[in-house]
Amino acid sequence: MAPTTSAAVLVPAAAVVLMVMMALPLSAAAAAAPLLPAPIGQPGCNTTCGAVSVPYPFGFGPSHCYWPAGAQPHLRHQPHPPRLLLGDGTLRVTAIFLANNTVRVVRAGPIINITGDLFTSDDGWNASLDFGRGFREHGYLLSSRNELVVFGCNVMATLSADVVGEETTKIVSGCASLYFLQKLYGKERYCTGTSRCCVASLISGGVPKAAQVRWLYSGNHTFEQTQEPVTVFVTPYGWIDDLAQWVDGFKEVPLLLEFGVKQGLPPALPQGSMHDGLHTRRATHGLQE
Repeated sequence: MAPTTSAAVLVPAAAVVLMVMMALPLSAAAAAAPLLPAPIGQPGCNTTCGAVSVPYPFGFGPSHCYWPAGAQPHLRHQPHPPRLLLGDGTLRVTAIFLANNTVRVVRAGPIINITGDLFTSDDGWNASLDFGRGFREHGYLLSSRNELVVFGCNVMATLSADVVGEETTKIVSGCASLYFLQKLYGKERYCTGTSRCCVASLISGGVPKAAQVRWLYSGNHTFEQTQEPVTVFVTPYGWIDDLAQWVDGFKEVPLLLEFGVKQGLPPALPQGSMHDGLHTRRATHGLQE
């Protein structure tokens, strides 16, 4: 057997080191290469409507662009101007979030806006809520990530909804708005309950049914109505904080809705999840022109 010299050992070792050093730049280059974003729609399908991204399984156009109409709440694409409408068009879609099964929509005005002689009864005033057929026919639910906002002086409002799993309509939110002359300091929320405005979280989501408003005491309420007309909103949590001082100029109010689909899911998507006490399924929602 031929003797092994130290030089014979060092040469292969040096070759290995050289190969490793040559591989390092290649690995670094591969790591630095930007990853292409995953497509949000099917091939050949439009994934935007105006400024709104429309991720699959939502979609519009050819039937392969979205899941079958029988398995999803109904959304409608309006081309001129481009708008994404929910159900009968009462609500306009501004964003779709597959990560938490929600759709952000806007509607015109508050759910209750009472002025003049329409609010004179000490027993209060009831308003049925009609957000269009999106709730009644297409499986959407008002998310508990919203909050009830009440403007007014010495007035209380409650919101009721049909909650999944409950046999009767439940009160899901309520608060009282008092009138005090005070200044706001620091970063305190605008709606404190004593600043002619209050906010309250929704304890559960569901299908909204009615809002009830009543005065906190009997008597003449002309002064209160003059100081702050009674107005009731349901908006995403925190939305009112930066905009409350412009309440008289509100033209559209946002809402967060949850998908209410429970069947017809593609096998690749999660089979279900719990959100805000509501059993919901990841979306299979088509948009139709």
